[in-house]
Amino acid sequence: MPEARAFVAETTSDGRLVYLSAVARPAQPGLEQALTDLLHELAHRSYSELHGDRVRFDALQALKSMGFAVEDVEVAVSYRCPQCGASIQLNPEAVIYVCPYCGWVGDVRGGKVSVRVWPAGQRELVEGLVRGLGGEPVSIELRYVPFWVFEASVEADYSATVVYRRARPAGGYGRQPYETRYVIERVRVSGRVRFRATRAVPARLHTEVFGGEELRMWVERKWGFQQPPTLEAGAAKPIAPSMLAPELSGEVAAEVATDMLEDDAAEEARSDARRRAPGYVEEVRLEFFSPKVSIERRELVFAPYWFFTYRRGSGLYSGSAVGSEVSPLRVELPLSNAERAARLAGSWLAAAGSGLVIEAALRWQVDPLMMLLAAGLGLLATAKLASSAFAPAKVG
Repeated sequence: MPEARAFVAETTSDGRLVYLSAVARPAQPGLEQALTDLLHELAHRSYSELHGDRVRFDALQALKSMGFAVEDVEVAVSYRCPQCGASIQLNPEAVIYVCPYCGWVGDVRGGKVSVRVWPAGQRELVEGLVRGLGGEPVSIELRYVPFWVFEASVEADYSATVVYRRARPAGGYGRQPYETRYVIERVRVSGRVRFRATRAVPARLHTEVFGGEELRMWVERKWGFQQPPTLEAGAAKPIAPSMLAPELSGEVAAEVATDMLEDDAAEEARSDARRRAPGYVEEVRLEFFSPKVSIERRELVFAPYWFFTYRRGSGLYSGSAVGSEVSPLRVELPLSNAERAARLAGSWLAAAGSGLVIEAALRWQVDPLMMLLAAGLGLLATAKLASSAFAPAKVG
């Protein structure tokens, strides 16, 4: 069936540089020009509104209202590199990308962005890691995972009530102490805490797929003693296909980092209040807390993340490593029969110990709430150990 085609370069209503293309069937006089005008009109929408069946339905209805007997229409959208003009397919959540054709790095609105990248280790190092585990590699995949790194100074004023326990000797005959009693007292303290910190915030929405918290902590530690070099266009081009597009802007990530640092400041304030108490602290209640976070530096960095699968015996296992040294992050290892037996024995001991605790609690008339808590913990330990004994692998 003959078809009409149209293609335009546009900027969406939310400022994204895109290409819009459309195909309509069957071809008719004037349809290509109508398609071109329609694409320019559709560009007034936001980028997210240019995806899915809704935009296709609207285009079909618009063409029919113009008098065209159109049976089918397809609308496609892609990003447009402002450096080389290449068409780039990205997910709608992307905010920054690396052009795989020219190595340009920037945001979806055409603004250039500076990024830093730690070099990846050689593939042979990953193979050596797998063979050191006693296995043979099945698949090895490299991805560069983006993080926003913030350097900040933090200070916070606080006041708190500290509940503490203090020893008080009780005098006996001849005014000699013969026993020590403990009393609960409270004291009101206030102060100011100050510290500097570095926080890494994942620039992807689902980072648990790529290393999760372990990779985030690696980025913070690595930043402290070896900051990555700035990525130049020549070096960006060959690794661009492996670089995951950031989905969080620097502004959104800064809000996340600020929340993290304010939580750190609250914990530091509690620690400072504990140090001021004259006895054993049982509780700290923050009654006034006023944090101030000053972000002094913000960088977008990419961490090289290796994901691999390997075969050992009849089992298939997976693992991950990071950095030029290919340091293991998380690796699945086979469970031996001895380890399975030990976990089953541990579950039996946990169940038996839970029963003994309940029996002793009933005999000594312990608080029922404490008894239920002890029983629940015992049952939880029993279930966890028993289920782990039948797991296909352990995580090392």
